[in-house]
Amino acid sequence: MAPSRSSLDARRSPASTPRTSWPSPAVLLGKSAAGAKACYTQLTGLGRGGLQRAHAHQHDSNDEEADGAAALDPATALRPPPKDTSRWELLVALAAISVAICYADRSNISTAILPMSQQFGWEQSWQGLILSMFFLGYLATQLLGGALADRYGGKTVLTAGVAAWSLCTILTPPTAYLGIPALIAMRIAMGLGEGVAFPAIHSIIACSVPQDRRSTAVGVVTAASYAGTAVAFGLAPTIIEDLGWQWVFYIFGASAVLWLPFWLPQSVEGGTASRGGGSGSGGDGSGGGAKPFTIRGLFGTADIEEEARVALTASPEQRGAASAARSGGGDVAAAADGRRLRPQRSLPDDAASEAGTDWSDGVAVGFQVQQGAAEGVGFLALMKQREVWAICVAQYTGSWGFYGLLNWLPSFFEDHYQVAIGDLGSFTLMPYVVQGSVGLATGVIADKLLTRGWPVKRVRRVLQTVGMLGPAACMLVAASPLTDGDPGAASAWITVGLGLNALTLGAVSVSHLDIAPKHAGVIFGAGNMSATVAGLLAVPLTGVVLQLTGSWSMVFGITAAHYVVGAALFAWWVGDAPLQQDG
Repeated sequence: MAPSRSSLDARRSPASTPRTSWPSPAVLLGKSAAGAKACYTQLTGLGRGGLQRAHAHQHDSNDEEADGAAALDPATALRPPPKDTSRWELLVALAAISVAICYADRSNISTAILPMSQQFGWEQSWQGLILSMFFLGYLATQLLGGALADRYGGKTVLTAGVAAWSLCTILTPPTAYLGIPALIAMRIAMGLGEGVAFPAIHSIIACSVPQDRRSTAVGVVTAASYAGTAVAFGLAPTIIEDLGWQWVFYIFGASAVLWLPFWLPQSVEGGTASRGGGSGSGGDGSGGGAKPFTIRGLFGTADIEEEARVALTASPEQRGAASAARSGGGDVAAAADGRRLRPQRSLPDDAASEAGTDWSDGVAVGFQVQQGAAEGVGFLALMKQREVWAICVAQYTGSWGFYGLLNWLPSFFEDHYQVAIGDLGSFTLMPYVVQGSVGLATGVIADKLLTRGWPVKRVRRVLQTVGMLGPAACMLVAASPLTDGDPGAASAWITVGLGLNALTLGAVSVSHLDIAPKHAGVIFGAGNMSATVAGLLAVPLTGVVLQLTGSWSMVFGITAAHYVVGAALFAWWVGDAPLQQDG
């Protein structure tokens, strides 16, 4: 049996894993079999079904030993029962569709604002203000959405968000006729609804998707944002020409009605996705059920539930091997592939840990590894860590270009290359199709590199660097004389740039799962909040720059500078192991 993902992570960066004392089975279970059974039932909430699965697991282990299996892998004794992959995959697929709807609803105004501006007489500075007000509402619910999702479950939060932003999309045309203040208020309300989407989804991924598939899941979900943008840019020009700009909002806003019947029956209980109400312990059908208490040790993260199961059901040889693994006592042969598991190395008291660097005084200072996980970790404690700031800075600088293009790309081709509105889809669609396609592959590539032994930090650094420096170069060319006035050439360069940018889905987009799996929703909310600030600034400032200078080269030059700075700082600060402050 192959080593677990957590054991692979421990081998890649043993020095960065805080040394933690494993609870004694005697403490956990008591001194009697009856006390052990009661403690196990209380800890896991699984009741009789959990014990039956545990004993079934033991029978399988005994069968393997009888058949002359290879030497025992200690990770095997701590491996939880396999999850039903079809369930979490369905959940991720439906979440991805919601993201596609989200981005289609927010992106359609980028094309619709062209005829709207002609009808209402809006200058470019007013266009930028209207477009950017979405981010004001979006910003307000980033941290709130993550905190609510982590506490009450992502399903309920995401469902409420979809309903809210879809209604606001449908109400956009009537409010536009009421004037700019009413339209701005509606855009803010729409941002409030969409702001909870990604924090809620990432909270779901953190508790329902196996660790070695999280990059893939995040890649699929984030790639859906590009797919939704592509659909909006591809269909909006045709809808505007055939039906009028108002119908862009009516059609896209109503799309959630097709999604809800498939989403509502789903639930997330006890960290796994399932259909229907179920009977999970403490589950509310929305991911808010009780979660097993976890601690970090030699193999990354281990459930006390699993240690209790091992103590109840494992053979003496298995318990002995697991105990030796927990204490870091020597190399143990892995049964499946012959690789050897290295014991954990202790950290010097005066060493600065890669897993968490306190920035309370503005400089990196080492901290002494504490025994046990901290309880009740606050948001401010996490925000003092440079690994969290790596995510925030990369999200900010990358989103300056992403949101700038998202809101101004149709205007770029109409203004700079004089493309008619009916032909805009030919130039604005393909960049996001390619970006979404590369994004789907990026998650798989990142997971493959990790399973083949690449250190987590190297994978994140390489993908993020290429994913930011590549677009920086392409953006400069797209608005330069090198395109010779050809909108097709400019679209090709932008397509290459956005395709390369999708590589960041295997880097900053999953880094919060590396460093803070218990607070994934909150940390992602912080990063997404930074990205939203970029949109709140980039979109209106682009309108001001264009109105004052008329230079798209200057607009894209500012974007390229952001990409370069973000790539450098992320490579410097990125983390690869759970922070001590994550608890």
